[in-house]
Amino acid sequence: MSGWSPTNWSAVDDELARWTGLGRRCALWLRDDDAVAASPQLDRLLNRCARSGIPLGLAVIPAEAERSLVDALAEQPDATVLVHGWAHADHAAPGAKKCEFGPERSADIRQAEAERGLSALRGLFGDRLFPLFVPPWNRMAADMPGRLAAAGYRAVSAFGAPPRERGGIAWINTHLDLIDWRGSRSAVPLDALLDTLCRELRERREGRRDPHEPIGLLTHHRVHDQAIWDLLDRLLDRLAGHPALEWPAVGTLCQS
Repeated sequence: MSGWSPTNWSAVDDELARWTGLGRRCALWLRDDDAVAASPQLDRLLNRCARSGIPLGLAVIPAEAERSLVDALAEQPDATVLVHGWAHADHAAPGAKKCEFGPERSADIRQAEAERGLSALRGLFGDRLFPLFVPPWNRMAADMPGRLAAAGYRAVSAFGAPPRERGGIAWINTHLDLIDWRGSRSAVPLDALLDTLCRELRERREGRRDPHEPIGLLTHHRVHDQAIWDLLDRLLDRLAGHPALEWPAVGTLCQS
C-alpha cells in the first residue's frame, strides 16, 4: 500500500530520537470503548495488545455488560476495566451533540447513574475494575467531574487536552482516534494521525504541555474494519518497545 511509505514516519522518528537523546520517555496508553461482551473482535484486540506487551484500558458499558466479557478477560491480566457511562444513551437536547451525562438532566440523576455503573462493574469484575469514568461521546456537563469524585471515581478519560479546571479529579485523556467518524467511518489517514502524534510529542518535549501527560490512542473494536485493524497493527509495530516510549497500565497514570 503506497500510503504506508516509511517516509510518513520520518517526522515521528526524528521526534522520538530527540526524546531518546534527552534520556526521556513519553507515556502512551490504549483505550478501547463500547465493550459489552466476548467476541472475535475483542479477542483480536486483546491478543494484539498481549503480543505487543501493551496494557489495555477497556471502557465497558455497564447496563449492557454480559458475563461472557468477564470470561473473555480472565486470561488477560493486562486488561483493565473502565466505566463507560451507564447505558450509552443520548439525553442531549434536540439538535445538540450526543451526550449521556449532559446538563439536560439533573446532577443528582447523573451522579446516581455514575454510581450505579461503578457498582455494577465492580460486582462483575472486582479488582479488574479501575474507577475511571469514560463519558460516552467524550463529553459531559461541567459539574460532572466533582460529582464523579463524590461518587468514588479517581479519574476521567475524554478526548483531547484536559480542561484547565479539572474538578478535583485526575484526567487521563485520549488524543489519537483511529476512526474517521465524520467521513468514511473507516481508518483515518495515516499522515493526519502521525501529524497529531508528532505534535503531541513535541509539545510535551518543549514544555507547552505537561510532559507527564500520557498520549492516548482510542479504538472501538466492535466497529473495526480491516483498514482500522491494519492501522492499529502498524502503529503498534512501530511504537511498542521503542526506547523513547513506555506503556504503563492505566491505573498507574492516575495523578491529580
